[in-house]
Amino acid sequence: MMRRCKGGFLLGLGLGLALTLTFLACLAPTSSLMAQEPAADAAEMSRDLLFLAPAAIETKQAPGSLSLKAESRRFSYVRPIVGEAALAVLGGGEWHIERTANGPAAAGVERRKKLTFSLGEEEYALTADSDDEKATVALRREGASEPFAEAVVWRRAELLPAWLPLMQKQGKKPAAAALQEDLEVADPVLEDAEGSGDSVWVALGHSKGEMELGLGTLVRFDVKEKQAQVFHPRKLATCEITQLGLGPAGTLFLGTRTQLEGVVSPCQGLVAYHPSSGEMEKIAGGEVTSGDTVVTALVGTQSGGWAATDRGICSFTPRGTDECWRIVPTVSLREATPVVNRPGERAASQLPPGDYEVLWANAGFLEVATKDSLDAWLAADDFAEAAARHFDAEPYKLLNTADPPGQIRLLAKPGGDPLGAAIVYRAPLEKRPADQGGAHAGWVLVRAHIGWIARGDLEVAPKLMPVAADP
Repeated sequence: MMRRCKGGFLLGLGLGLALTLTFLACLAPTSSLMAQEPAADAAEMSRDLLFLAPAAIETKQAPGSLSLKAESRRFSYVRPIVGEAALAVLGGGEWHIERTANGPAAAGVERRKKLTFSLGEEEYALTADSDDEKATVALRREGASEPFAEAVVWRRAELLPAWLPLMQKQGKKPAAAALQEDLEVADPVLEDAEGSGDSVWVALGHSKGEMELGLGTLVRFDVKEKQAQVFHPRKLATCEITQLGLGPAGTLFLGTRTQLEGVVSPCQGLVAYHPSSGEMEKIAGGEVTSGDTVVTALVGTQSGGWAATDRGICSFTPRGTDECWRIVPTVSLREATPVVNRPGERAASQLPPGDYEVLWANAGFLEVATKDSLDAWLAADDFAEAAARHFDAEPYKLLNTADPPGQIRLLAKPGGDPLGAAIVYRAPLEKRPADQGGAHAGWVLVRAHIGWIARGDLEVAPKLMPVAADP
């Protein structure tokens, strides 16, 4: 096994959090006793412990105060706000994090085919359905047997032109005729709804079975006129529109993602859409709201709003994000704690007391980002493959429990024993200089800043860390 090493330089971990590192001596072998493989349900454990992004955002009015409340399944994030209509202006005070007993389900988990809401003094119900040729959404008064407005939101013939280019770009390269035969018309999923005057806007996702396809769709129901209007925003054809907020001058703020055969991935991020012209633009932002994040919650106002993504929370205006905070799953160590390179082996080092970001979990251990490091070897083709799929996985990938991030085994020497390797999940691997000739040909020397600690009664809780809002 590899001995843990220390060093004296700065390395960015995650979203630019710098850690001071020191390198002394690496690659000295140690014994590996009681080595433990990750539990089969480690993906579910890691999702439940580490995916802490809000799935709902609302403003809370109290006498003399206004605050923002963002809720995940286990925690709520609350912050005071000042300003009349402008929720993008922050007041004094810091984020207050509260434990939530029964918060909303994580993004990508809850899928609705019925949604009820109030408009004026009336209660309404939205329902979704599909058959072999088309998908529909209907609006009725709650308790009524028949809808008074219905919209066809996508047809089978529309799906192939939208999805074939994306699948070919991803390397699947299905033949058009085969895809046309295999695809299924997905059920619409009612992701979000916002009322305005006599109308309600509805954002749609779609069901996630094998080859079930839908289109990125918005529907506007005019309750007074009993009519429906369907919008397919340009560039969102293969997105799901999972959140919407009402903005100034008829603008809609939208949160997007893609979910193909159950795998959640980013689409266009946070966008502003203008139904009157059909134009759409991304809302400029930094790492928290970039195009490679998944929007999980959104509230809009006449001046901007708030958006949560898998990485954190931002205030924004139509011009871009104002302030952002990264959500960091953290464990606090009150005393020196044994740390190892592989779950269950004999500890040779200790972590000092402090707060550590948690990257992965199994039944008995937590993988944490550390100030010290280990240097080890990885086959060149394995390193290239890991780099291509972004091994330091984005938080949204925790949702894909059916296709979780795989482990990487770092070897003490080129061609070393994989059963004694260090085990790494979701952590950056820094490529180190090494002699590539002779015995090292075909191998890459990498440095990882992680360690495994026993879970025991340790609690994982979020911290909100300010980050740059704009690039």
